[in-house]
Amino acid sequence: MLAGQTKTIVISGLSGFLGAALFWFLSAAPLARAEDPGLLSTGELRLTDDTGRTRLLLTLVRSKPRLFMLDNQGEYRLEMGLGESGEPHIWLRDADGASKVQVALTAKGLPSFTLADQKGRERAVVALSQTGEPTLIMRDPQGKDRVALWRDKNGEGLALANEKGKATVALSAPDGGEPTLTYFKDGKALRSYK
Repeated sequence: MLAGQTKTIVISGLSGFLGAALFWFLSAAPLARAEDPGLLSTGELRLTDDTGRTRLLLTLVRSKPRLFMLDNQGEYRLEMGLGESGEPHIWLRDADGASKVQVALTAKGLPSFTLADQKGRERAVVALSQTGEPTLIMRDPQGKDRVALWRDKNGEGLALANEKGKATVALSAPDGGEPTLTYFKDGKALRSYK
């Protein structure tokens, strides 16, 4: 009889010890939910309409935050997020989900505004150079630069290029100087006129 009571006492003591250890471990472990009752922590947030369709999605893409707004057909129409280096981007998409407008800051903090055609090819880019000077580039459907308009520390310029992307004519207007018109062949200057 005494041996049975000893077993019961040992098992009860061991159970109590294990229960206390388990309680200590669970109370010391970080909680899966936020401690602040006004804070929601999740890996993805979806806002749905009355029919249950997702209309807004806040998620992580390659560990970077991304916000998507969806239309009635479920296509992403607006996307905002951070690029690989943490630079911000905004994409405006057509009804097929193809990006048509992109507004971004480069990794160096320079703004860029890009327009794409119906096939998603970049056709026009407005950006600032390292020194903060504006540039406009227009491209053909093959992606070749065909028109460039710029302003830099020396003045303004306009260049036209052929289907190979090589300059054919350029007009430059340096600050305080005479404008120059230059003709090119195969990307090399042939003659200039002031």
